[in-house]
Amino acid sequence: MIWWVSDPNRGLSERLEIARLEQTTDWLQKVRWRLDGLKLLLDFEIVEAASRWRLVMHYPDFFPSIPPQVFNADGERLSGHQYGLSGELCLEFRPDNWELSWTGAMMIESARRLLVGECAELAGHGVPSAHAVSEGQRLRWTYLRLAIPEEPLRLIRAMDDGHVEPIEIDEHYYGEAAVAHLTALGPDDCRIWKQGKPVLTASNYKGTGIRAPRGTKFTGPVTEKSLEAVLKSVGITPEYPAWPPATYLLVDDATAWLAMVYRKADGGIQIDGYATFVIGADQQRLPPANAALADKRIALIGCGSLGSRTAAMLARSGACKFELFDDDILSPGNLVRNELDWRGVGAHKAKALRARLLEISPEAKVTVQIVNLGGQESSEWTATALETLANCDLIIDATADATVFGLASAAARFKLRPMVWGEVFGGGIGGIVARSRPGHDPSPDVARRQILAWCDDKGVEWEMPSRQVEYGVLRADQPPLIADDADVSVIAGHLARLAIDTLRGGGSQFPAPAYAIGLGEGWIFTAPFDTHPISYTGTEGWDAGSSPDEVKLKELVTLLFPVQAQDADRPA
Repeated sequence: MIWWVSDPNRGLSERLEIARLEQTTDWLQKVRWRLDGLKLLLDFEIVEAASRWRLVMHYPDFFPSIPPQVFNADGERLSGHQYGLSGELCLEFRPDNWELSWTGAMMIESARRLLVGECAELAGHGVPSAHAVSEGQRLRWTYLRLAIPEEPLRLIRAMDDGHVEPIEIDEHYYGEAAVAHLTALGPDDCRIWKQGKPVLTASNYKGTGIRAPRGTKFTGPVTEKSLEAVLKSVGITPEYPAWPPATYLLVDDATAWLAMVYRKADGGIQIDGYATFVIGADQQRLPPANAALADKRIALIGCGSLGSRTAAMLARSGACKFELFDDDILSPGNLVRNELDWRGVGAHKAKALRARLLEISPEAKVTVQIVNLGGQESSEWTATALETLANCDLIIDATADATVFGLASAAARFKLRPMVWGEVFGGGIGGIVARSRPGHDPSPDVARRQILAWCDDKGVEWEMPSRQVEYGVLRADQPPLIADDADVSVIAGHLARLAIDTLRGGGSQFPAPAYAIGLGEGWIFTAPFDTHPISYTGTEGWDAGSSPDEVKLKELVTLLFPVQAQDADRPA
């Protein structure tokens, strides 16, 4: 919609205000309205003594929500407060402070104050800048970037003039940028500073960090001449190898400059200078209680949509130790709601998820077992998987498979481990998240039976019951679960919150151990976010199979190992 067509009253008001300004001043001249297509433009001149500026004001389609733009009509640079050589003037009234009642006449007056204030012939002394440039704006047109934390920058800056230290740089390409990270400072056997490898697939380069002499200030891109001057001032002979490049980190009083130098095939010297992005010390973003997650070992069964989303949330929340169980292969159809992307298609979901978790948290320890729990798997592999499950601090079942749940429940009971599980309902109507903690709740298998009884007690027939889908051997008569990424992510978020609360220990934030969460109308849900807490009764089930009858056990040992039993009964 064209603003002056849809709001002619505002158009008339704009014309009136500018006409009044033209009639009451002698510096606004040659005012002329015109159209460029349907865009409204205003040509005008500002005249002050012998100075004359030809300008044009563009009214944007979204006026008056955003201000008009004022340009030099001749396409030349007029001011230090200007975007680019021929861009719009940066005036007092900008999108960040614009008010709907302000007018184009005010923009014209602001342009006059700027141009006259900067004009030396008119005794102008410059105009103070109110323009704040964000890091994103500063780096908007840069391709090569150095990301350096404050700590190593401070360490180098405190060194003596000309001090030299070995460095390591990791570089990767992502988001249309080549980003280099300083990962180590100091010799291999005596690091002054080091951080983990932030991107596992990054290229690694060894180089030299140099504390430039105090007073040195780099004001532009590093050139061959400026680089040689700094290197020679600290006694380094410049090197220009073919490849890998010579890598120099130059630190002055204000910032750091990274230069990678190599000799091209034609014999010329190529210097790639990197724009610097200083990584400030991160403020605490996670709750302090999440620190407990770092040492907890988490078992995740099922690396599909719900499992992969939950695992990623836990990694971002501070969890660092994962055991992943799944034997399925990622297919293109999985991408509509999985944490993984096309890089993982054709790979095992568990191994691809491990790579994803390491992208989120490079210091994480993630192991994988490609095992089909509950399927046609060897007893040895199944036993190994259950032993691993039993030794974890938390078991998460994200399969919605009753057989898998039974095995996971057995592992939880074996060593009294807490367990959480979740399921997304078909049709995107909602899902269930639940947990079972020794000493607080019945064992997982007992809790699950109570949840099923709770569902039956609602007396509402479910038209889309949960199905047990054999994902590893998906048949033509087993259509995939219908739910979108938003449905899965909501249930995964609740499942992750339940897992975090369990891992933290202490008092729980959740008054109930299980919840049915509605995302749409259906079954017992009347509307999105219609949530039903589910309570358990008792804490039984945890001692099943773990408190043997000593008389029966002795009888069994005597029958199986009679000789050893007789020796044990002889007096010493």
